[in-house]
Amino acid sequence: MRPFAVSYILFARRNPMEDLSDYFRGPRVQLSTNDALLMLVGLGGLILFIWLLSVLMNWQEQGQRRPSPMRLFLALGRAHQLAWADVWLLWRLARSQRLSDPARVFLEPDRFEQVHLTGTLRRSADRLAELRQKLFAHPDDGPPDDGRDPTWQLPAEQRQGTPLAPITPTPRLSL
Repeated sequence: MRPFAVSYILFARRNPMEDLSDYFRGPRVQLSTNDALLMLVGLGGLILFIWLLSVLMNWQEQGQRRPSPMRLFLALGRAHQLAWADVWLLWRLARSQRLSDPARVFLEPDRFEQVHLTGTLRRSADRLAELRQKLFAHPDDGPPDDGRDPTWQLPAEQRQGTPLAPITPTPRLSL
């Protein structure tokens, strides 16, 4: 430290902290309403972003664990290789019959009968009849009507096909 600086501090009788605090006083540091509003909007945006991120993460976590009727309905539509228009028509059929689980239209052929069709679905009766035939028709070489697979009645050595891997539970990590 230079002797001049020491003597200046001693003889000026000013605290060096006062010199530092002078920077934060005066007209330079006035907070205008626009600045305050901008800071509040920025803080609100940051809080909103964090909240939306947490909602999205909770939704993804719960969606993977909890079965969803809509997800099942769409998966059945893909499994049957239906066009989007046909899936939409089946959705409208389920909604018109007030089904809590729309996938029931894939299980109950009676839902496609003309008596159960209301409103604009009556105009689509022919397409619904085709969909019913596609969804509920049994191919000639399929399993018998009792629903049992005849290959499982054979001894294990005579069965054809690839054996399924055993199901092992996956460990769940606690977070």
